[in-house]
Amino acid sequence: MRILFLLYFLLTGCMCVAQDWTFYGFFPAISQSGNIGKKIQYNLYLSSTIDAFHQTVADKDYPATALQYYVQPSLSYKITPAIQVGLGYAYVKHNLFGLHVNENRLWAQAVATHGVPALGRLKLSHRLRYEERYPLNMKTNQWSYATLFRYQLGVNVPLYDPKQKTKGFYASASNEFFLCLTGAQNSPISSKNSFYGENWLYGGLGYNTGKFGKIELGYMYQNLIRNPQQDHRYLHLLQATWAVNFDLSEIGVWLYTP
Repeated sequence: MRILFLLYFLLTGCMCVAQDWTFYGFFPAISQSGNIGKKIQYNLYLSSTIDAFHQTVADKDYPATALQYYVQPSLSYKITPAIQVGLGYAYVKHNLFGLHVNENRLWAQAVATHGVPALGRLKLSHRLRYEERYPLNMKTNQWSYATLFRYQLGVNVPLYDPKQKTKGFYASASNEFFLCLTGAQNSPISSKNSFYGENWLYGGLGYNTGKFGKIELGYMYQNLIRNPQQDHRYLHLLQATWAVNFDLSEIGVWLYTP
């Protein structure tokens, strides 16, 4: 009986100490790509993470606000039709309920895609990314540094026959995990919080319009360990994405002017 009482006390004590955050909101994103010659492609990706509802937890207010703004230009090189490598930069503004951080990121990645004949038109993609982050705490004016390894597994299933049609619905899903290699104590992503620091899970339904790109709507779940005490931040997000390809070579746009 004493053992059961002790277990109950420990469990309830942990629940009282835990400071997990759970938010619900939106994740709008725009991805615009284009070909520069036969092998090189550029991409501009814009997104925002929005907490849509005001909450009061343990007498502390968490107002509805934009938690993050994200701008990312990048270049990729096509080694084969199924394998690409790329370099990119991202500028990120964080507003985490009083913690304002402006962040610069540099990354390099490799992406491989392949079909699964046994599963019809299903395609798998694997993205491996090494990322360096340079956050600036706007309150203390202090820089920090973190390095991460990210792996994303994606699935895409056309719900139409791409050999016969250029338009139609498709389903997609992905899972990405973040391994924190190094990080300063005051970094938003720190190896001192957890080596396996973050995970993103997504599933959605989209429509390929052809000329005007792809429009997709889905559910995004983000789980982040936000401090050394292993407290979590959970985000349940309605994600809306517009992805369009704009081929510069086809319309004769000059990339450089004298």
